Formats: sequence, structure tokens, C-alpha cells
Amino acid sequence: MKLKIHPEHWVLLAVSAWITWVCAGMLSWSPRGDLIAGSYSIWGDWSAHFSFIEAFRERGAGWITGDNPLFAGEPFRYPFLSHLLTAGAAFLTGGNTVLATEGLSLLLLFALPFFIHRFFKACGFTSRSSLLSTLLFLFMGGWQWMDSSLSTSEPLTNQFQKGSVFTQFVLFEIYPQRAFLFGMAILLLIQTSWARRPSPKLSVTAIHALGLSLLVFTHLHSWIAMGTLLLMQACFPPRTGPDLRSRWTLGILTLLFSIPGLAHLFWRHSAFGLTWEIWLPGWAQSPGAGIAAAAEMGFPGFWIYNTGLFLVLACTGMGLSLKDGDKRALGLGGLILFLIPLFFNLQPYFYDNLKTFTYSFLFLAPFAGAALDRLLGFVRIPLWSRWVLLLGILFSQTFSALSDFSFFDRGMQKTVFFTGEEFALAERFKAMRSSPDALSLIVPRHNHWLPCLTGTPLIMGYPGWLWSWGISYSSREAEIKEILSGGARAEELIQKYSIQYFAMPVPSGAAEPGVNALFFENRYKLILESPSWRVYSLTEMIKSPSTSVR
Repeated sequence: MKLKIHPEHWVLLAVSAWITWVCAGMLSWSPRGDLIAGSYSIWGDWSAHFSFIEAFRERGAGWITGDNPLFAGEPFRYPFLSHLLTAGAAFLTGGNTVLATEGLSLLLLFALPFFIHRFFKACGFTSRSSLLSTLLFLFMGGWQWMDSSLSTSEPLTNQFQKGSVFTQFVLFEIYPQRAFLFGMAILLLIQTSWARRPSPKLSVTAIHALGLSLLVFTHLHSWIAMGTLLLMQACFPPRTGPDLRSRWTLGILTLLFSIPGLAHLFWRHSAFGLTWEIWLPGWAQSPGAGIAAAAEMGFPGFWIYNTGLFLVLACTGMGLSLKDGDKRALGLGGLILFLIPLFFNLQPYFYDNLKTFTYSFLFLAPFAGAALDRLLGFVRIPLWSRWVLLLGILFSQTFSALSDFSFFDRGMQKTVFFTGEEFALAERFKAMRSSPDALSLIVPRHNHWLPCLTGTPLIMGYPGWLWSWGISYSSREAEIKEILSGGARAEELIQKYSIQYFAMPVPSGAAEPGVNALFFENRYKLILESPSWRVYSLTEMIKSPSTSVR
């Protein structure tokens, strides 16, 4: 079969190459071996993910049914399939966790525009409108580029306190979050394959259902989006593709295959549940979100500011497609996924609703693209003027996001993620620790080498890794402060939790806040030392405070 290359494929190739090249440049290495992140906004929340990936690599997959490696005693319930695959890639190639994560992310990111375009075409949209839709989604932004009050040293779509709420999905949501990226790829590929089978056999349906059920272990928001789409397709079946019976069969089998994963994530016993205010009408505009600039904007103004004409175009495109059963389910799914996070806070941190909004905009994007495409036929002006109008609207819709890509390409947010010293220290620690399962204590820091580069489980990790998952850590945090300060119950608590190691930063000036360095120096054996760190074995007491251990 001869492969046909159409003009839109060249556009997709150029887009894929560019976004992959820009994102690849966000990580670099200094001559000293320091890992430099081009954006703290993007890589800043990856410490917890690195910890999971490295724990899989060092400890194997058995601890999936055990404790959360970042909070001893809390069942591990975080979706892990993409992390397990990344750990496998790192193990097989002998590379480190960071490079394995980045490499697989870039591969999926390069393929993503093609996956999205094929999905839109499988849903019944023309090739040209699918291309426009893909561009509208990948470079989702609003009219922030018109706002002169935004800081020029920050990305336009990432200035929350001024009401600009992360509408650039590729940079802030999809890359390098491999759980989201991997989940989206699975959903798009399986749904595209399914839509092209008019009467699938039960065995084929079961294979598709099994693949979709894996989204529970990959990215739960992708599973929610997929479930919404399946329900709409069953209730409002398209005229083409699988028949109604096959659609209900797919949905039921997907739910049945998903039950073990849902039980693992939600129904395992936990003594550390955290409640939050679920009713949050207006999302970022709600007073509970604490964003004054967003709260002051009217509802239309807020969404036009952040998405431009996208929602207007999407609603117009849906109006033009009301009689088209092949597209109705997709549009209704997009509307539902917009309304749910608009009123309900799905996780403790309201920002995480944006993951659901991402899928809403993905399902609505082809309608916005179709409406934009129809401008060429509706507007009664010369053809060249119609193209100028279309390209002008497209440019105004994507310019904020395109500016952000250019911004990161200039590397204006460079920050050290891990130092060469910490990479070397991690290897030394792994070579001498008693076991990869040895429970350790750290001073709460976001990018901490001990869990991220050694996979060592922690009595408690950085609080920002915990509360967004609903883990209530206040009592444990008080105990950690007691230990670090060398309080009256410090030794008792160390023995209570069987903590084996403590990684203490060496202060360059004033003492580390909240840490009684003398308490550890006078009681426990120093097993590793570098210019910036000391690692103590909390199971080995020194003979006397004056004993030298260096």
C-alpha cells in the first residue's frame, strides 16, 4: 500500500519538530554536571514523579501494594503505569531517571500532533478543519498578548495572580508529565482505532476495553474523559462506526476491567484522609481560589481573556453540527467536561481541575476548527480576503502560546534542578545503604536528591507532594519537626518509625532552620559527606559526643 503524504502532514511534521525541539532545550547540563531546568514552572513539580520512577527502578514493582514511598503508612495509590514504563526504560538503557523521563516524553510529544489530527478525522471532521483544530488545541491560549500589565519575564499563559491560568497545555500540562501525555496517547489511539471498526468482534472489543481500562493506572483524568466520551457515544450513537450494541459492550467491559484499578486507588485502607471544599462554582473565579484578578473579571471576560474566541467558535461549530450524529457525542462530552470542573473542585488544589478542562478543550477543539474553516464559505468577500481573515483569527488565538514557546526557547527561567555533587552523592549512597527499602528522613525540600535520585522511601516528603493528593500530614509533620529539632521525643520517634538514614544539608551561612545539627552530630554515625550534604545512619549510635567519625 502506497503511503500518501498530504500537505497537512508537512505542517504537522513542522509543528511536532518545533515543539519537541523547544521542550528538549528545557533541560541542559552544565560543565560541572549540574542539571539545569529551563523552566521551574514546568519541571518544578517533577520531584515526586522522579521519586516514584526511581523507586520502581531501585525497589521493583512489589511496593505498589505497599506504602506510598513519600509518606510511610499511607497506601500507595498514585497511578503508576507510565512511571513503571519509564523506570523500565531507564533500567534497560542504563540511563538515569531524568534522561529516561525526558526521552520518552519527547517521543510521545513528537507523535501527539499526529495522534490528535487522526482522532479528529476519525470523528468525521475534514482534514483541513482537523489541522486547524489541532493547532488551536496545541497552542491553546487567549488574548493575554494584548495585556501590557503582564510581566515580560514570565510566560503569558502562566501568571495566575493576574488571572492568566495556564491555558498553554503542551508546556504546562502535557509536557513533561508523562502520566498525562501517555494517557492522552492511549485514549486517542484506541478511540481512533475503535471509530474505524463498523462491526467489531467481541474479542476486538475486549482488547480495546482492556487498553482503555489501563488509563486508571496511567492518568485518572484521562480515564474520566474517556468514560464521559464512551457514555455520550452510547447514548447518542453516531451513524458510522461500531453499532450501538458494540458501544455499550465496550463501555461495560471497560468499567469491569477498570474495577481492580479503581479499588487499588480509592478503596485501600487509609488513615490519612483529607477533605476539601468540593463545591467551587466559577473555578478560578471563585473566592475560594484566592485569585483576586480572576474574581474581578466577569465570566465572559475571564474566558475570553484566557481562551480568546475558542469557546465562541466551539459553540458555533457545535450549532452547525447538531444534526450530525457522528459528532454530537464528542461535543456533548466536551461540554460536560467543561461544566463539571467549572462548578466542582475535583482535588484539594483547584488548579488540578485544569486537567479536566484540558480534555474538554480537546473534545471541543474540532468544532472550533470546523467553525473557523467554514468562514471560508460563509463570508462574502474575495477568497484571498477570507484566507487573511482565517489566518488572522488563528494567529490571534495562538499568539500567546507561540510567545510562550519562544520565551522558553530563550531560557529565561533557568534554575538548577540537581547539582553534579548530588548526582555523585546519590550513587555513593546507593552503594552503601543497607537496603533500597530503608526508610529515610529529609529536611522538607522540593527538589531533593535522596528520593528523586535513589528511590529511597521517606517518613515524609515535601508537603507540596502530599496535600494535592488528599493526604493529611499535619500530625506527621509535627513529629518530623520534633525529630529535626532534637526534641525530647526525637529518639523515641526515630525508633517508632524505624528511620535508618537522615540527609542533612550543610548550611553555607546561618544554620538550617528547624534543624539541630549538634543533636545528629553527637549521637549518630556520619556515613557520607560532601561539601553540601551530610548523611547520618540513625541506627548506628556513636560512643560519645566527642568521638570523631570523619
